[in-house]
Amino acid sequence: MSKGVTTPAEAQWTIDLNWLQKNHRSFSTLSKSSLCEKCRKKLKADSTEVSPADIIKSVQTCCSKSEGFISPSVPFQASIFRVLLANGNKPLTLVEVGEQLSKRRGADATRTTVEYLTRILANDDFYGIRAK
Repeated sequence: MSKGVTTPAEAQWTIDLNWLQKNHRSFSTLSKSSLCEKCRKKLKADSTEVSPADIIKSVQTCCSKSEGFISPSVPFQASIFRVLLANGNKPLTLVEVGEQLSKRRGADATRTTVEYLTRILANDDFYGIRAK
């Protein structure tokens, strides 16, 4: 493999806020369903314009701690989005994403493999999840 090129297992993934903006996608709208009721009210009361950093901080420090934040009832791609939010949108490998999904959604081995996650995320044009 040439210098600088990573394998899917080595690549690190994050929510690309610039990609979302360029593609006329609203990070606030996408992440709103990830917020717990308490944080929705708090962020709405604090300001009419909520920054992505404030949303990410709320999810990371509060919302992601709730039992139902990531569960089998949450759509799979939304679960990946929530894993990244819960991690403060710091880049994660697909192995790390898969481990988090297994812990929170239950052991569904075929849906948490690097190969499966690569296929799902390589075709993402909704959440702005990109390899760095």
